[in-house]
Amino acid sequence: RQVNERDRQPVIFYFHPWEIDAGQPRIPGISAKTRFRHYVNLHRTEGRLRRLLADFRWGRMDEVFLGTSGSGARG
Repeated sequence: RQVNERDRQPVIFYFHPWEIDAGQPRIPGISAKTRFRHYVNLHRTEGRLRRLLADFRWGRMDEVFLGTSGSGARG
């Protein structure tokens, strides 16, 4: 938030759909590194996503990066 307020630059936020499913099945036999990456703090992701959606303005990439208003933009 501090960087965004200071620099006022657009950013891209991406997440995998499984990252908001805290109840997803656990895959047996995966490495500790993979298990850590996939499951640590998984239960917090939905709340963090909700906060991001509420706290920032969002737009389509063509509008944000090309400065269009959506009128006539094709993708």
